[in-house]
This record gives sequence, C-alpha cells and structure tokens, in this order.
Amino acid sequence: MNLEDMRLFARVVEVGSFTAAARLLGMPKQTVSRRIAELEQRLGVQLLHRTTRRLHPTAAGAAYAERCAELVRLAEEANRAVTDAQQIPRGVLRVTADPVFGEAFLSGLVVEYASRWPEVHVEVVLTGRRVDLVEEGFDLAFRVGRVEEPTLTATRLGPARIRYCASSEYLARRGVPTRPEELLGHECILIAAEGAPVRWPFRGGTGDMMLPVSGRLRFNSFVMAHAAALNGLGIALFPEFACVEDFQRKRLVPVLEDWVAEDVGAVWLVHPAHRYLAARVRTFIDLALARLAHAPPWVVSGSEGAPAPGARRPRSRS
Repeated sequence: MNLEDMRLFARVVEVGSFTAAARLLGMPKQTVSRRIAELEQRLGVQLLHRTTRRLHPTAAGAAYAERCAELVRLAEEANRAVTDAQQIPRGVLRVTADPVFGEAFLSGLVVEYASRWPEVHVEVVLTGRRVDLVEEGFDLAFRVGRVEEPTLTATRLGPARIRYCASSEYLARRGVPTRPEELLGHECILIAAEGAPVRWPFRGGTGDMMLPVSGRLRFNSFVMAHAAALNGLGIALFPEFACVEDFQRKRLVPVLEDWVAEDVGAVWLVHPAHRYLAARVRTFIDLALARLAHAPPWVVSGSEGAPAPGARRPRSRS
C-alpha cells in the first residue's frame, strides 16, 4: 500500500473536505477524489460517506485513518531525524491577523523574519473576520480573544484587556467620571453595528454589570472612533493593544480604572494542529515568541494581568 495514499486519506479525514486537503497538499481536487476512490477499490471497503457539504469517515474509515496517520507520523519522524539539522526555511508563509493589531505590532516582526530567511515568501492578510486556516490555506494567525477550535494549536502571547479612555481636553472640559453611572452625563464614542444597542462591561466591588451607553458619535470603524477620541469628542472603550501608544504619549488618558472590565481573553498565535511544522512556520513562531511573548508591547506598563505565556491545545466544548 502506497504511503502517500495513506497520508492523503489521513489528511482528508482530518480536514473533512477534498477541497481543503487538495489545497494543503498542493494537488487538484479531482486527483484527491480519484485516489481515495482507487484506495477504497483496492481495499474493497467504503472508507467515506460523501455528502454535498462534507465528508464523514465510515467506522472502518475512521479506524483506518487513525492507523494511516500513525504510520505517516513514524515515517515523518524518521525523515526529520536525519534532515532537520540541514533544513532551511523556504516556501510561502501565509499569516493573518486583526488589522489594528497587525498594523501596530507585526510590521517589525515580519520585516525581521523576511530579512533573516530570504528563501521564504511572506504573505500577510489583515482582516477583521475569523479566518479558517485550513480551508483558506494559512499557516498562522494572531487571534485576539479566546481560541476554542479543537483543530488549532494555540500559544498565548499575552493578555487582551479593554480600557476606558478620553483626551485630556475632553476631561478638562467635561470632568473625569469616577463611577460607571456618571457616563450617562458624558458623550460616549460608540463602536457598534448599525442599530445595535450598546452596553459597556464593568467590574467593581459589587460585581459585574453591563451599562447602556449612548452618544452622538457611532461608528463601525475603529479608525474613525479613535480619531474622534483623540480630538476630544468623548469617552471611548478600546482594546488596550489599540491605544497603548496613546497612553504612553499622553494623547489619551485612562478613566474608570477601578472599574476596568475583566480581560476579554488573550492574544494568541495559532496554527493548524500538526505534530511537525515546516521550517518556515517553526522559525516564525520562535521569532514571534522571542519578540512578543515575554514583554507584550500592547500591554501598558504597570498594568496587571500578564502571566507567563504557555502553549495549549484548545479542546472542543462539552
């Protein structure tokens, strides 16, 4: 039995799609489908249930895929043992991230990586949507919040906090709020979808609460809301990574620090959960951890909630 066919079948079952497996393996979808059909014919067993939306292994197929994956793993381990020392990062590295986070913190990292490994072509896609790494062919993603996909391996880079803030000009003119309820007498700069009610989270001695807020400025764009806050038009709620430089340069002033909401999660570096990583991926992860994890540049100096990072494999919800 051809080891490559076993590798192909194990990958198809892992990602649940001929299309995704073809993209990952760099071959036409029709070739993948044909080779799986030929494998079933040689074995005399149906390995997959095929539907218009997704593939599901039969009971025999699931057991066979598990054994195929183990044999492929052992083969890769043997190959890597003799070639890893000579392996040079090369190929195409595809990375995605949130636009605000990416523009603020990834430029220097990508430039350094590209300079260090000239045989790697780097593609960076900044988007606010949650990218399916396997389906869309990405090697890595920087995620803000929580990571719960069981098909991803995630490494925590640092905390993700939210901060209430305004310009010194606005606070001098309208006063500094000391309790959440006082926001009812202030202009709040809102970032929200059209028509959606806006409530801001707070945590204090009496517990958590969600406070309805309003204001005459409402955007679905962080860039526009940020410009409004810098120009003294109200109090805003921003991710800490989006305003850390503003705090350092005194362009914005934090408010309601005794009522700061709990962390919204963390900043994660994630990749598809493979035991062995290509050299281009492994070296990028190593550089990202060295530059970002130990002293995250998006955390305001002196703020709490930045425990040491550590890797984990997200588990599916029960």
